Formats: sequence, structure tokens, C-alpha cells
Amino acid sequence: MAPRLPPHRARTAPPRRLPRPGVRRPRRPQPVWGDNPERFDPARFTAEAEAARPVHAFKPFGTGERACIGRQFALHEATMLLAMLVHRYRLHDHADYRLTVKETLTLKPEGFTLTLTPRTPAERSHTPLPGSVPTEVPGDAETAALPARVRPGTRALFLHGSNYGTCREFAASLADEAAAVGCETEVAPLDAYAGGLPTDRPVVITAASYNGRPTDDATVFTARLEDPQDLTDVSYAVLGVGDRNWAATYQQVPTRIDDRLAELGATRLLERAAADASGDLTGAVRDFTARLRTALLERHGDPEAAAPADEPTAAYEVRALTGGPLDAAAERHGLVPMTVTEAYDLTAPGHPRRKRFVRLALPEGVTYRTADHLTVLPANAPALVERFAAALGADLDTVLDIRAARPRRDGFAIDRPLTVRRFLTHHVELVERPNDAQLAALAAADPCPPERIALAGLSDDPRTLVEVIEDFPALRGALDWPALLDLLTPLRPRHYSISSSPAVDPGHADLMISLLQAPARSGRGIHRGTGSGHLTDVRPGETVYARIQPCRDVFRIETGAPVVMVAAGTGLAPFRGAVADRAAALAAGTGLAPALCYFGCDAPDADFLHADELHAAESAGAVSLRPAFSTAGTFVQHRIAAEADDVWELLGAGARVYVCGDGARMAPGVREAFRTLYRDRTPGADDAAAERWLDALIADGRYVEDVYAA
Repeated sequence: MAPRLPPHRARTAPPRRLPRPGVRRPRRPQPVWGDNPERFDPARFTAEAEAARPVHAFKPFGTGERACIGRQFALHEATMLLAMLVHRYRLHDHADYRLTVKETLTLKPEGFTLTLTPRTPAERSHTPLPGSVPTEVPGDAETAALPARVRPGTRALFLHGSNYGTCREFAASLADEAAAVGCETEVAPLDAYAGGLPTDRPVVITAASYNGRPTDDATVFTARLEDPQDLTDVSYAVLGVGDRNWAATYQQVPTRIDDRLAELGATRLLERAAADASGDLTGAVRDFTARLRTALLERHGDPEAAAPADEPTAAYEVRALTGGPLDAAAERHGLVPMTVTEAYDLTAPGHPRRKRFVRLALPEGVTYRTADHLTVLPANAPALVERFAAALGADLDTVLDIRAARPRRDGFAIDRPLTVRRFLTHHVELVERPNDAQLAALAAADPCPPERIALAGLSDDPRTLVEVIEDFPALRGALDWPALLDLLTPLRPRHYSISSSPAVDPGHADLMISLLQAPARSGRGIHRGTGSGHLTDVRPGETVYARIQPCRDVFRIETGAPVVMVAAGTGLAPFRGAVADRAAALAAGTGLAPALCYFGCDAPDADFLHADELHAAESAGAVSLRPAFSTAGTFVQHRIAAEADDVWELLGAGARVYVCGDGARMAPGVREAFRTLYRDRTPGADDAAAERWLDALIADGRYVEDVYAA
């Protein structure tokens, strides 16, 4: 029997066993999540905490070694099912559902149900991906069987209602397309055919609304269209151009023309198309052009005609090039070179909303009237050009010889070889967002299947074209120049109000430029306006390509009638010219009617534009200045309301009201100020009566706006 240990030895701990030499004792596992793993602690998921934690410390449900082997198959099947449902049906929330979260193993909306409506075959059609077998769409065979040209002697008339040239250019482009299939075409303003429409040829009308009213060259036509007449033998189509930001008057005039022609017995060649300047304007016009071409060939096609064969008759083609490298683009838009004589900032140094003064010398024979516009062809910034070329993988010094297969008014106006740098600088819109057709073309060109699928799924994306190309690196070098030229949009001229008066200096035209510079919609960096950025950067001695664009006659401000002028920022431009006219008339001894000028700016010491000049005109009695400073919380509509008696008195004396500037916020606010003015001073007047009163002023040409989308 072993001896019993003494009591004091029995109560002691066993002797500590030392490890054997060369053997490492395993450490006790340390807690990764602390003593309270069930407690919600955001600090556990900071970047530093995650970096210090073992990579396998957190395994979400269904991952890791015990994950379901069929999970990826199930997810793939679910994705296919959802895609099939969206492709074949429209989903409708039939119960006006309000979110209630149900939590079991996952989070889900409780009690959420949808109803399904089958999509039409047209809605289900799609563009096949490269390498796939194209699906036959009903009607393709008939389209392919159309004649190549119309019958000899077929004519078409293209009419436009346009103030600043957009609809006129669209009408001319449509005429070019009709001429390409053999039509004899004519392009004219709507008022040229106010006496009646021809019955011996299709009539294609491209029209816009201006504040809900016809453009200057369509006023007589639309007025006479209300008269009773028989248009049974007239065949027509209408392309409406507008901007959905002006929802109350969007497509109002084109819609009325289309409906009225149908009421009078005319036959639609095509359903009316609505092109939205804030949407896919180019795509809508392109679609209408294709449908028009098909309709002309269907109704007037020559079954015996064959496509023309362009066989060369000589061994060489020689072109003699004269003039400058931008002459072709200038000729396309009717522009002439003008020299910058002065350029300086109108705002205080460091002011965040920078505004610039630019004075241009007018060429011999070029004249303008007060309140006219200057249409300017801009240029892209060098840094943007370099970024775009880098995204494409293009060498800026490569020389391109671009020749159109057939003349196109909506194509690039280039008459000589040029470098990639010059092409991207002077001929291409680089900061626009790609439309659906451009995204589809990019998807078709992308050689990477995952990128191709992602591109095909993009819609209404906030990124610009260069950002999209940067985000899909497989596109770099994948686009050849012919495909790229079909994808890119030619650079468009911009319109600016002239801020000077020919009564002061008929040989020069002044501009006020507000630099558009704001965070990009995509969240990447700063967006800088193409036109305003170009004019902000020009220096004295440089050349700008531009033309005088007459303003609407109703916006001419006469010195002999009472007037209320309302503007914000560089919307002051036409009113500076009007004030100069009044000062010149006053100096010549001509009596003046009263004139109030309300204009908004940030602060008197920051951006009170042309302050000394305007104060001098006020001291001479040419105008009464009513500035409103936003830093003091005052906008033009507030000051109009505060000085309602002065405005009401001038309105009673027959004053005309002119509003120029931001159409998104300022113009609606001014309208409401005038409606309030009427309600407060007319017993029993309600909102509807005030609206009718303002509409009557607009109809009489006594309330006129020249506004733009901010």
C-alpha cells in the first residue's frame, strides 16, 4: 500500500510538468469576437478590425465547407426565371403596396403580390448578341423586299417650325434621307404653306413649341389651321420636338397640328413621333427617319429600280482643299470666324459661380439687333480629349481621312485629313450620356461576354460616354474607326444671348458666359460645360466660329413703351443691351417710358454684373434697377412681391414683361409672383382666374419668356 501523504501535501496543486525539449505546447484559442459576440457592435466591421481578423472568422449562412452544392444551380435557375418573367410580362403593383418587412431566416416583404400582363411581340424583340443566331421578327422579310428607290418624279415637302434652327436642321436631314432614295425634296417654314398644303406629295412637318405657342415661322400656319377646310387628299407625318422639363406645354403645338390635320381629313403617313431634348433626342429622330424612309418606299417605291452601282470612271480621285480645317463644319451651320477682342471675369476673384465677359469683332457685313443670339461652335477641353483617347486606346497624332459614303446633314462635316486630336477637339460631343442605341453598339463591339451582358442591361445610366468606356476595359481597342464614327455624335453649336447694343458699337457683340461647373451626375469628379467652358477659356486674339441668330420678334424691347424686365444671373444679357438702347435714346433727346429691371445675383460685391455701367444708366434716368441678392435670402420673385404696387401700376399703363434666364426655378417663381399680384388686387379672383389672366398676357405678347433649362 502506498504511504499516505501528509495533509499539507494533499492540499497542494500537482507539480507543473515541463514540456519536453523540442515540443511546443498548443496555445489556448483566443476569442475573435470578444466576450459578447451576440451584441451589435459596428466597430467590429471597421477596415482595421477586419484586417486584424482571420479571413475565415466570419462565414455567412450557406457558405464555407458545408455550403449546399446545388446553391449556384438554384441561383442560376432563379435568375433565368426572373429574366423570362420580365421579358414576357409587365409587372404591376395592383394593390398600392406599402413595405412591411418580414424576418425569418432572411428579410422579405410581407404580403407583396404582383399581377402580370403579357408583353407584345414588338416589346419582346431584342438585338441579338454577337455570335448568336438572329431571331426572325415579323415584317423583316417585307422590309428587305422593299424597292431600292421611289418612282421617278416622286416629290416630298418638308416643313419646319423652328426658332433657333433645331427643327429646321432636322427637316433638312429628313429631306436628305428622302433624296437618297430618289425623292425630289423641298424644305420650307410652315408659314410658307399657310395658304394650303399640297396634295401631290407627302408633307413631313417638324415642329416645336415655345412656351406652349408656335414658333415664329409657324404662327400663321397654326392660326389658319383652325379654319374649316378640306384636307382629304393630303398625306402627312409629324415629328414633334420638345423638352419634358416643361411638362405643361410639352409637345403641345406638334400634337395640335397632328390632331387638327387628321380632323380636317388628312391621312397620316406615320404616327406622330415625340423627340425629347432631355431624353434620347437623336434616337427618336433616327427612328422616325427610318420609319419615314420605309413608308416612302412602301407607297411610292419603284419595283423595277435597282440600287445605284457606283463604279469608278477614273483611276484616281482628286480633291482640292481650300480654306481652313473648320470651314466645312462652319459652312454646315452657317458660321463665320469672329475674333475675340476682350475677355475677362465679371465676378470677384474666387467667386464659386464664375461669369465671364467676351467681346467679339463682327466680320464685315455682319449686323445684329438688340436681344439677338449668338450661335457658337465650341471646342472640347484638351484634358478631356486626352482622357477620351486614352479610354479608346487611340493615338492622338494618328491622321484620319474621313469620307462619308453619302452626304448626311447629321454626320460629321469634315473635308480633309485631320489628326485624332483635332477630330475629338472640334467635331465630337464628348460629355454627353450615351443613349440606348449607343449602348447597344458598345455591347455589340465588346469582346468580353460579362461586359457585353452588363452593357446590354444599362439604361438611363448617369455616366458619360467616356466613363462608360473606361468602366468596360475590354472596349479599349475593340472599336474600329468606322464603327466609332457611327457611335459618336457631332459637336453641336450653342446659343447665347448677346448682351450689347448696336446703338453703342455696331461692330462688336458682347457675351455674358456663366461657367457650368458642378459635381458630375455619375459622382465622379466635376462636370464642366462644353460651350461655357470653351468661351471661358478663350483669350483676346483667338478665333471663334459663330453666327447671329435673330431672337423672336416678340422679345424685341421698344424704348417707347413701359417695360418690366426680369432676369437672374447671365439672363441679364439681353436687358443690358436694352438698357444701352434706352440710354442712347435718352442722350439723343428721345423721351422714354418707365422701365423696371429686376435681376438676381449672389451678392453686390461678388457678381453684380456691369454694376458701374448700369448705375450710370440709372442715374441718367434710363432704367430703375431692382437687384435681388440671394445671400440676403432674396430672389427676384420676392422683390416683385415686395414692390407689387410699382409693378401693378406699370401693368395698368400697358407695360410688357420680359423674363430671361433659368427656366427650371426662376421662371416658374416669377409666374407665380405675377399670379399672386393679380389675385391680391382683383376682388374675388381665385387661382383659376389668375391663371387665365396670365395666359391672356402671354397670348397678347405682354408676358414673354426667353428661358433655358438650368
